[in-house]
Amino acid sequence: MARNKTQTKLKLSIPKFLDSQDRLEIAERVIEFIAERSRDGHSVYNRPWSGEAGRYTEEYAKQKGVSKNGPVDLSLSHSMLDAMKYFKSMSKAGQITVGFTKGSTNERKAEGNITGKYGQENPIAGKARPFLDILKKDLNAIVKEYQEEIGEDIHGNPIDQTEKKTGGVNPITGERDE
Repeated sequence: MARNKTQTKLKLSIPKFLDSQDRLEIAERVIEFIAERSRDGHSVYNRPWSGEAGRYTEEYAKQKGVSKNGPVDLSLSHSMLDAMKYFKSMSKAGQITVGFTKGSTNERKAEGNITGKYGQENPIAGKARPFLDILKKDLNAIVKEYQEEIGEDIHGNPIDQTEKKTGGVNPITGERDE
């Protein structure tokens, strides 16, 4: 999956059997995951921002009251992160779309962080922080956790609650059920 380095909306594939309420729930969890990871100062790879992206300009660091050498945590961007939303009308069966409302101030802030432009005509070398993204393994973990909560497997079939609780081991004999 190619990393998102330019867009302020993110389309993600999820199991097609999930209905509109399920898509909303998963989208909210994805938004929370991205926002928390970004607030913690981590990239899509769950590592601290590095190089120039891990440093503030001297002026911005003074405004923020921190060292220009970071760590970058997007903390002054919390309102931007909180403005991420789920786009139901753009989320058909098998996908969710999350991101920022077109033309909004927060979309412009997000674009500045994602591309490294920060209001400039051209990107500032090394300053891009493409936070609006999620690794497939992280998305899969969110979907799996949700499906376990609602009691369905990846195909939409009910999960046998006994097997779910015991891991397929008979609680009386201690042997694996066949």
